[in-house]
Order: sequence, then C-alpha cells, then structure tokens
Amino acid sequence: MSSPYEGLLEHAEYYLGLVTHGERPDVLGYNRGFAIGFHRHPEYDMVSAASTGLRFQDLEFEIPEEIVCSARPGQEQEASYLVHVAAVNALKNGKGHGHGGGYRNAEPLIPETRISAFAHSAHPHLPTEFDHFRNADGEPVLRFVTVLPMTDPEFLFVMDAKDGLHDLMEVWRLNRTDILDIYRESAV
Repeated sequence: MSSPYEGLLEHAEYYLGLVTHGERPDVLGYNRGFAIGFHRHPEYDMVSAASTGLRFQDLEFEIPEEIVCSARPGQEQEASYLVHVAAVNALKNGKGHGHGGGYRNAEPLIPETRISAFAHSAHPHLPTEFDHFRNADGEPVLRFVTVLPMTDPEFLFVMDAKDGLHDLMEVWRLNRTDILDIYRESAV
C-alpha cells in the first residue's frame, strides 16, 4: 500500500522551491517530533522553513498539517524558529492549528525584531493549490499552515478589526509592507 503522502516533497518543492538543507528532529538534543526543511524559491526573493513529521504525531487534526514560514533570504533561522514555536504549540495543545487563530508572546520572539505574534493562515504569496496536498485520488490529505509573523500592534489590530487578519492584510497591501521581512517595522 502506498503512502497517502507520496509526492508531498515534490508538491512542497514545486511551490516553495528546492530543499537546500534541513534540521533533524534531534537538532536540540532530543527528538522534538518533526524536522525542518529549508526551501529557496526559484523566482521570488523568498526562503521558507517547513516542518516535516508533524503530520505523524498523535494530534487532533481536521486534516494532518505541516507548518511553513516564509521570509527574506538570510532569515532562514528566524523562519525556522517560528515554525518550531508553532509546531511545539500544536504538540503541547494536542491539536493542529488549521487556518485561523494564532499565537502571541509577551516579548519579541526573535531578538532585534518586533515580531511577538503570528497568525495561522493560508500562504499569502503562493497559489491556493499549495495549501492542501492531495493524494492520487484528488482528496486533500495534508494542509500547510503558514505562520504570518506580526508585531504586537498588528496582533492587537487583528483582535479589534471587524474582519481580523483580512483587515490587517489589507493594511499590509495598502502600505506595501514587506511581510516576508521578519525585521520590518509595524504597519500599524
């Protein structure tokens, strides 16, 4: 019997770019339950960190998930850390994230940045076909949950806005905010 995830790496590489390197599940000295692969997009000035293995954990999922965070080249480790935080939160809570919701920390998650929160979303820069990997029968068998880094004022804006993250994404669009830059200033 073939795996329902046969072709998943090809799917990820088609949309995110080829894997350039990775972090093993035991990179921290213990098995954290997932590895992280690093992708370099062939056309966009974008790198991505993507978990692999979260889908095999004993979590409550609507559909099994892997976590992705995209950033500017040179910010691979920052993106990896945000993927790590999101994946560890899923493991601690015993359930996947889905698209919606997010995470807020009291202090910046990454030193020298203003990023203290993130949303769980569809990928804002890739076609919607990326977000769900489908098996040979065309059935969705895995969802990619993209971590969208936010500053604390942006997080509070989402909480207060009528349409939440959608309204913040409109502010980002109007301000031409480079949301791939983890070191960016707040848009609100």
